[in-house]
Amino acid sequence: MSNILFLTHIYPYPPDDGGRIVTFNTLRILQERKHKVFLFSFMDKLNEKKYDMENLEQHLINKDYSNDSINLIKNLFEKLPFTMKKYVDSSVEKIIEKVLKTEQIDFVILDHLHMANYVNVIRKLKPEIPVYLRQHNIESIIMKRAYEKEENILKKLYLLFQYKKLHKYESNICELMDRIFVITEEDKEMLINMNPAIQDIEVVKAGVDFTKYKPISYEKRNKEYNLVFLGAMNWLPNENGVMWFTDNVLPKLLDKFSNIKFYIVGKNPSEKIMELHKRYPDNIKVTGYVEDEREYIAMADVFIVPLLIGGGMRLKILNALAMKKAIVTTTIGAEGINLNDSYMVADSSSEFSNAIEKLFLDIEYREYIEKNGYEQVVKYYSFDAVSKPLLDAL
Repeated sequence: MSNILFLTHIYPYPPDDGGRIVTFNTLRILQERKHKVFLFSFMDKLNEKKYDMENLEQHLINKDYSNDSINLIKNLFEKLPFTMKKYVDSSVEKIIEKVLKTEQIDFVILDHLHMANYVNVIRKLKPEIPVYLRQHNIESIIMKRAYEKEENILKKLYLLFQYKKLHKYESNICELMDRIFVITEEDKEMLINMNPAIQDIEVVKAGVDFTKYKPISYEKRNKEYNLVFLGAMNWLPNENGVMWFTDNVLPKLLDKFSNIKFYIVGKNPSEKIMELHKRYPDNIKVTGYVEDEREYIAMADVFIVPLLIGGGMRLKILNALAMKKAIVTTTIGAEGINLNDSYMVADSSSEFSNAIEKLFLDIEYREYIEKNGYEQVVKYYSFDAVSKPLLDAL
């Protein structure tokens, strides 16, 4: 049994989005293996509730996750990129110091790049303790893709400035880690290309909770075609993907299928997303936060993941495959999953529309990829299969 200091910037409960699910299940696996974990996390105490777990000692600091426009402007004159500076807090340093002085910590896991800056504090206090970084995405790649897709010239310039700062920061800070765990082979390649001095990188994929995500029978009560998108809507790649789909793909589909119902499922939808229902009152429903997303996945004729920016791995695709759903996504959406004949990939609006139309009309093909996707995800993405490299390393 090891004593582990585990730092994460977003409280992992409830596990209702990709990042939280990966973090929550990592903690659960460590707890099941009888490791003692000292967890530090920021937490929005107004909207999040504490979750107790055996062998888990929690140190929590209240945090408003929303972005402040004044701080965005101030960051133009600061060294750290905004998405990293946001989580620098002297209270965290005090907690780290207290735990390292009072407990026999064997190693530290920094969960997400947003907590990587604390490696400097740890090195100063206990330079001999191994520090591992769990990268959920290559953050500078997400910023680069956001910059490339942005059309507003002022926003584009700001994103370019942030990308350059973030690329430099990510390259330098990752070199200080004893080991880095990434989600995909693609992310590993990107890190090595970014800085060849970063060598000790392990791929530890996201896994699926097959006790939760499994096929659920859904009885249709109407003749509508149901499209479902799932994701936290305060994450830029999700909002960007939904807007692109609504502006460029949905009109093409509605020309042929007037009875489409598009469900946008996920917490914190912006005003821009909420307005989509007004544009298409008969065809779009924005749910906001839901307690259990599985009922929406179950009702999907086609589950869509139209991401144009992003990184890491889309856990929502794996979960939908485990529920035996037909999926249309983009190359970026499918990045890192690498399963054959399990989903359709389409990058232009015409390709995306045509793929959905095929799945609507060709039931035999839809059932084929649903069956194949289910069998592949069960084979390659069980927790035992994906967590082994992490547990071996620890």
